[in-house]
Amino acid sequence: SSTRYHQKTTVQWMRRRWMTSETTKQSAKETVEAAAKEAPKQEEKLSWWSDPKFWGGLGALAGWGMSASAIYDAAMQGPEVISLTMTPVLIVYSSLFARWAYVVTPPNPLLMWCHITNVAAQMNQFRRALQFKLENGEEEQVKDIVTKIGMGGAATAVAVASGPKVRTALSNASLGVVSTVAAADAGPFTVHFWAPMSKWLISGASFLELDRPTDKISLPQYTALTLTGFFFSRYALLVTPINYTL
Repeated sequence: SSTRYHQKTTVQWMRRRWMTSETTKQSAKETVEAAAKEAPKQEEKLSWWSDPKFWGGLGALAGWGMSASAIYDAAMQGPEVISLTMTPVLIVYSSLFARWAYVVTPPNPLLMWCHITNVAAQMNQFRRALQFKLENGEEEQVKDIVTKIGMGGAATAVAVASGPKVRTALSNASLGVVSTVAAADAGPFTVHFWAPMSKWLISGASFLELDRPTDKISLPQYTALTLTGFFFSRYALLVTPINYTL
């Protein structure tokens, strides 16, 4: 009798456990299905004003306009319109933004490739400008430019190579605000900081050329740059990490 009682009790316990397990599985399944149904609704609620892909796409199209303007100028304009102030800045700018577009969330491959194209196009323009100066007997100025570029490139290489170690050291040094800034997702040891800084360099280069003759200004290039600034002022607030500097 005792054995039958224990067997009955065991069977009832196993039945309750099975029913509980099935209920849990059903509940989990319903939760997953509900979440799957809710996700499209959340995406539908995202308006164009709050959609990073929308603004990132517009920024990329403006960026392609900048690349196209450099290709157009190379084919249709003489080297005298090339700015040796703006062109190196654009090379640095597009190099940084190609990397930024790859690592930002959500990634922007269209923007990345337009900046890679622009680096190649601007380097060609830079080559044309230097060749033009050499042909006009300005060898000393060309040497000075090349020397400055070499020094800047060397300094940049050292900074990039040592940056991760310096960042780790400062982040772990318990230096208050300094350590917090060093460890920040968009801090000075990340491309999220330096890409926007290159935008400021473009603004600075533009101010330096306010007295440049109008017949030596590339209208396609400046039109594209103006559009990228317009679109990025909104796009920067929708990406992760948010980039107020940009």
